[in-house]
Amino acid sequence: MHTLEQLRAFIAVYENHSFSSAGRFLNKDRTTVRELVKSYEDALGYDLFNIVGRKSVATFAAEKLYPHAILVIRQESKLAEVSQFLFSTSRTHFNIGYDVDFPFDFLKSVELWAAKCFPLVSINWLARNREIGLDELKCGELDFAFFPTRGAISLGFPAHFQHLGYIDYGLYVGSNTSLAHKPTFDLEDAQLEIQYLSENALKAEGAIKAFSYSTRIVSSSDLIIQLLQYQGWALLPNRAAESGVKMGNIEKKETSLLSNDLKVPFSLFHTIELERDPFIKALRNECDLLAKRYFN
Repeated sequence: MHTLEQLRAFIAVYENHSFSSAGRFLNKDRTTVRELVKSYEDALGYDLFNIVGRKSVATFAAEKLYPHAILVIRQESKLAEVSQFLFSTSRTHFNIGYDVDFPFDFLKSVELWAAKCFPLVSINWLARNREIGLDELKCGELDFAFFPTRGAISLGFPAHFQHLGYIDYGLYVGSNTSLAHKPTFDLEDAQLEIQYLSENALKAEGAIKAFSYSTRIVSSSDLIIQLLQYQGWALLPNRAAESGVKMGNIEKKETSLLSNDLKVPFSLFHTIELERDPFIKALRNECDLLAKRYFN
């Protein structure tokens, strides 16, 4: 019925409104383009263009046919892209782990970048704490991860890590609790009042630890914010606490225990085996650029 060359000639004439312009666009002689379109018209049994002066004016049939021709050419191009990608040894599927305190805006930017620059790569985004995530990285269940960094990184297995920056944590209390109305928050408050501690922070074994004699472990920062409205205190990422502060549910408490925000380092991790993978190499470079935007 038709060939891809005929469709490309038809589309070029339709979009450029002349056989001469279409020939220049396709890098073909005008005569060649005209013959391709004519053979397509013969196969269809009707005309696609009327010559008006020096212009090739699309017929009603050509108007209806054009979007479908475009679709076929795009599908052919995508098929060629997929075929070439599969011919190479590049992987097409990756599991990326992340700590729930890691900025979601950063992860969103990575997802949009990957969809644009590596459209054939599929990504699963898996929330993990550092302890479980590094075990999964070691056994190959995760390919890449964003986790908190200890003071001295020692993973115990061959892996690449790359420092991204620091996430700022502040001390937060419920806006209508007794702690909010106290002029100061001192060591006695930290030890005797209920502390809500993120499970992820606890298992990361970093700077955020259990300080209170009455510490309660909670998996969700959102739930911690809800609980703080009634009692207790918590160290939360400032970004995660923003919504609760704006709604008036929680507030940041200045304290002599913290002269400034507590800064927790975060890094990206991946195994040595993936160091040469084209997607991973590009992802590391992209993360370098994003780190300048999202971290201090």
